Amino acid sequence: MTGPWSAGEEPVSQGMPGGTVTLVEGSTFCISEPGGDIAQGQPHGLFVRDTRVLSRWALAIDGRTPKPLTVQRSEPYAATFIGHLPPRGELASSSLLVIRRRYVGNGMREDITIRNTAPLPAACMVTLTAAADFADLFEVKRGQTRAEPPARVVAAASTLTFQTRRGERDCALLIQGDGQPEATSGTMSWRPTVPARGEWTVSIEAAPVVDGVPLEPHHPRGQPVEHAVPARRLREWRRSAPQVHTVEPHLTAVLRRSVEDIGALRIFDPGHPGRAVVAAGAPWFMALFGRDSLLTSWMLLPWDDSLALGTLQTLADRQGHVTHPASEEEPGRILHEVRFGPSASLALGGRSAYYGTADATPLFVMVLGELRRWGRHNAAAENLLPHADRALDWIERYGDADGDGFIEYSRKTGQGLAHQGWKDSWDGINFADGRTARPPHRPGRGPGILLRRLPGPRRLRPGSRRRARRPPLGRQGRPAQARLQPGVLAARQGLVRRRARPRQAAGGRAHVQHRALPVDRHRRCR
Repeated sequence: MTGPWSAGEEPVSQGMPGGTVTLVEGSTFCISEPGGDIAQGQPHGLFVRDTRVLSRWALAIDGRTPKPLTVQRSEPYAATFIGHLPPRGELASSSLLVIRRRYVGNGMREDITIRNTAPLPAACMVTLTAAADFADLFEVKRGQTRAEPPARVVAAASTLTFQTRRGERDCALLIQGDGQPEATSGTMSWRPTVPARGEWTVSIEAAPVVDGVPLEPHHPRGQPVEHAVPARRLREWRRSAPQVHTVEPHLTAVLRRSVEDIGALRIFDPGHPGRAVVAAGAPWFMALFGRDSLLTSWMLLPWDDSLALGTLQTLADRQGHVTHPASEEEPGRILHEVRFGPSASLALGGRSAYYGTADATPLFVMVLGELRRWGRHNAAAENLLPHADRALDWIERYGDADGDGFIEYSRKTGQGLAHQGWKDSWDGINFADGRTARPPHRPGRGPGILLRRLPGPRRLRPGSRRRARRPPLGRQGRPAQARLQPGVLAARQGLVRRRARPRQAAGGRAHVQHRALPVDRHRRCR
């Protein structure tokens, strides 16, 4: 499997110990060397909407690369790279300190400051070299970028413009700098004289162009970064975070780090800036995922229920309407992943959402039921009930097409995920002897979830007296839990244990316990 949804690849190092620095803001992220340069030929770059818009970003002063000293970070989207210029010839030291303050979000802003510690002015030449290959994110991640014609570079009026066409898309990047730099093909140059014991600063902005319209950077040049939208959102997030104090400093550090990480994983729908959704992971999976976003927002309900609401609303907007084999979209189905890169567009027939997941649709109904149970956002949750009905229809019509109480899945084309449960790597479903189970698959966690957690109509609509339109999960005339338990028990003794509780009505929740138990098309356990 070589498409955007493949798993099981070796991870790329993403921190100072591995030699890189990663900054994240929404669907924008930047991976660079500890000194701040973006090295060509490496899995580095500035990525916006699943496309690498900067493949090289190198600073030189008088032809020399500053030597990194340290990196300071206080926000997930910003970093300060501090270095010094290596001395010339036999000199013991250099008097020039180089400070690069970088901010990402819908592009990138970098403020370069050269500080002169000597008692005499220092004249120098500052050169910034840039390149843009507009490679797909997953090609970069795998180290398999395709050989494409280089982007056309236009240098004019202190601006560099990179332009190319990738498939059906026109791609462009605008780089603009203060101080009237000399712009040539791929470089910007300044010739400042830094005052004695003073400093010189210039600000550069890299803005991608989407469909002919430049994206508005989240940290515009000339404006205080503390007033930018990411800074305001992060301050509000930190203010609302639980304040936990323990006698164990390591536990305190872990909790604080967790708060920061979750805050950094939030992404916002440009069409609905007030909706926050938790992405699947930084930096390569800063995108909306059905299963991951739903499970994370569910676990965060006691803290911030707006994440669950934003996730539900965003997924409802993209709920399946038609049958489309390339994207595996089906009416009522909840998506697996949203991607905007050229590889995803090609694999999905020009679309950006992939629907190949067996559990996101029931999870959607479950999280909505839990949100209703918490009693918040009732009006907004009420508007989502028709989407829950459509999700339940998908479970019966497509997920459990044969009515046996199990959700079956089998990808519609050779481009999608072969395994569409939570273990979705290519070898994630196999028998004890190592043999891979052949599709269609029935992941044991799927029916376990459906039996245990799917809310009935009264749960979704408190106070409603309408009868259930269907017995849960199946059309064979018996409640699903009564039919399914013996079959799963036969597969592995003791998998499901009845609890000593009163018998449930057909529309209620079955009190069963479960463990993940994938079975293949012959209902054989792995």
